[in-house]
Amino acid sequence: MARVAPPGDTLSFKANHMLLNPHFESYKLTQPAHPPASFPLPPQAHFSTPALPDHARLSYNEVAARARHNHLAAGTAGELVFVDGQGQVTAISVDPHTATPSFHPLLHLPLDSPSPPSSATSPVPEYPTALAIAPYLWSITDGRGRLYLVRIDPSTSSPTWTASIQAVFELRDDGPDTDLTPFRLHAAEQLSASEAVVLLSVVTKAAPTAAAAAPATPSLPTPSSMAATTRHTISSTTQFMYLSARVSLAPVEGPQPLVAAWRLTSHDLPSFVLFDRERGAFVVGAGSKLVHVHAGATGTGDSVSEEEAETADAAADEDVLMTPARASTTAASSSGPAAPRPPPFSWVQDKDSVTVAFPIPSDTPTSSIRITFSRLYLTLHVSTSSAFAASSSGLPGGVGLPRVSHKRLWGDIDPHTSVWTFDRDAEGRDSTYGLLTLHLEKAHAGTRWSDVFAPSPRRDDVQEGSGPGAGGARIEELDPELEYETVPETLDPSELAGITERMEQWAQGLVRHGLGYSDEGLGSGIPTSLTGDEVDVEVDAESGRPFVVTWIEGAAAASGSPRLVHPHAAVPYELLSTPFPLAAAASSSPSLSYEGITVKHDVDGLLFTPPPASTASYEWSHASTFPALAFVLATKRDTRFVHHLLPSPLSASAASSSGAVLAFDAPALPIASRSGSESGPAAPLARDGANCFVYLSPAAPLSGGARTRPRTTTGAQMVLRVGGPGAGALVGVAAVELAGGERCVVALCEREVVVLRVL
Repeated sequence: MARVAPPGDTLSFKANHMLLNPHFESYKLTQPAHPPASFPLPPQAHFSTPALPDHARLSYNEVAARARHNHLAAGTAGELVFVDGQGQVTAISVDPHTATPSFHPLLHLPLDSPSPPSSATSPVPEYPTALAIAPYLWSITDGRGRLYLVRIDPSTSSPTWTASIQAVFELRDDGPDTDLTPFRLHAAEQLSASEAVVLLSVVTKAAPTAAAAAPATPSLPTPSSMAATTRHTISSTTQFMYLSARVSLAPVEGPQPLVAAWRLTSHDLPSFVLFDRERGAFVVGAGSKLVHVHAGATGTGDSVSEEEAETADAAADEDVLMTPARASTTAASSSGPAAPRPPPFSWVQDKDSVTVAFPIPSDTPTSSIRITFSRLYLTLHVSTSSAFAASSSGLPGGVGLPRVSHKRLWGDIDPHTSVWTFDRDAEGRDSTYGLLTLHLEKAHAGTRWSDVFAPSPRRDDVQEGSGPGAGGARIEELDPELEYETVPETLDPSELAGITERMEQWAQGLVRHGLGYSDEGLGSGIPTSLTGDEVDVEVDAESGRPFVVTWIEGAAAASGSPRLVHPHAAVPYELLSTPFPLAAAASSSPSLSYEGITVKHDVDGLLFTPPPASTASYEWSHASTFPALAFVLATKRDTRFVHHLLPSPLSASAASSSGAVLAFDAPALPIASRSGSESGPAAPLARDGANCFVYLSPAAPLSGGARTRPRTTTGAQMVLRVGGPGAGALVGVAAVELAGGERCVVALCEREVVVLRVL
């Protein structure tokens, strides 16, 4: 049955209100039934982080993807596998009754010595990746352009496992005599007993377009810029080429070429990749959609239709999500310069006053400056001088003349002692602009302002119930004074260092003593309730990663161009968590909802499962809800892995909890040089392990018949330490199914493995 894309963008992830819990209040701190158990890795299995070549240049998307790279992979026969930077392949088996891991060093991949990059655009090696194709059959990449088909032999009579390389595949640009092309492995799916399909991505550097190189001309924003989510064009020379290739599962001697069946391009790497086996389609969630490649862009002579070429042209200026707080500073330049526009003013404060400085032309007469102070409001108008009007450059950074009309201040001031000054030579005698400075005396000394101006009320709040049709669709006017809100305070570096040090001390005390720890009378530590004034809309709006979904239909075809479907290409959703890589035994049957993703919905996280192949719709199914997940994750800025774990239908925990979300806080990237040389001693570890924040969702309500279970207003949370002294950095996580259906989490550090049993 052919799928039909829905006409609207709101149908892809539609919430089932019967599964929501609006009465949920908070998460309560609890302890796991089984404390985290640590097991040291054998010396030959110590994880060595892949090193980058000297002077390697990576884009932001590449760095972010490496920070979130999960080095631990789950197999289909209950085994786990990881590959380190030296090419050492190690398997982990977990006893299904005691949850005790056993380690099996398998083999070393034959790595070539990386050649130094000849230029800034030379390809940089990727991290090695391992993905299971079938029970004990793995596809493993070395990050330098080769894919190995590895067969594991789990000996039942001996504790030692062995492995052998069945086949080697190479990716080269333009023939067998060219250099290898590093690639990332995103998916490896078995199509038959003799063949599998793989999804790869390659970093490409594109020359800046003329539009990106030329200075952008400011223009008025469109009415759509006032929508709930505003998008702003950002130019980038880094793109990602997605390739699909078929690989034979039969043993073969000598390297075989990876022949791309089709190629797509995008500005982002995927946050998740699913495979619809019945449809033979890949489902890719990324920050921007995937589009077809121009003919001749890859040097392979791929031909695409005129319609597809136009689609690729339209996607050349892909955009990223901008929050409403940032929309005001970017809406005035829809064409988008690469550098962010500076704020219209700077400000500092002490316990008695607030000082605000505006840049204005130095030839502005004082008669053109009109300022009115009142207890709650400020009015500031500066007339345009003739010299400024004739100038093509204006003020530095493209900042316009200040114009504030009766705008409410963040706090009360004393209008009788507040003054303003104008220093024409603030930036030197030859400068074309000076500083207009407002000295606002606080009415309540000692009150610390978080902003200069109070946020403007939403138009929906002001007009709610104001007349017929108040709730209907309408076009809102752009408020030019929005850019004066949410301007960060200019802090002294020493003050910033002090704040950072105090926060670090508080965080360490929290980890050691629990959420009730406070050495300064700060109550119960982290706010975990959704009542009162603890909900910060601006902070909560930043949780999750924006994504759009691309359906690659016909992805498993041996030839031909696949059909791309973007059900919500214009409205990005926010991804909160993805499923743990699950190593389940061949006899177990994981629930279908395990393949779902968690999407932000207000302060909650909704678990959605992909639509079945029997339907013609692209609407995902709302399976369950993690109450207040977006709220609690909003403060986790340095999380490396965020995954959800659902209980098995065979597990006893299925009746008490509908799942758990685990956020691993590991802000520091592993440092390659600290692993030491093979002969010399290892350098001291800069960071050991990570923190794990666990949020257990209460069981879904039951209704009907004799069984009734009301909605629960509280959930359980845990704060666990992953790894002790000498453990090294956290580099990977996965889940394993034990006897009785229990699912535990295995966390891989550089020198030890930690088992978490939370469900």
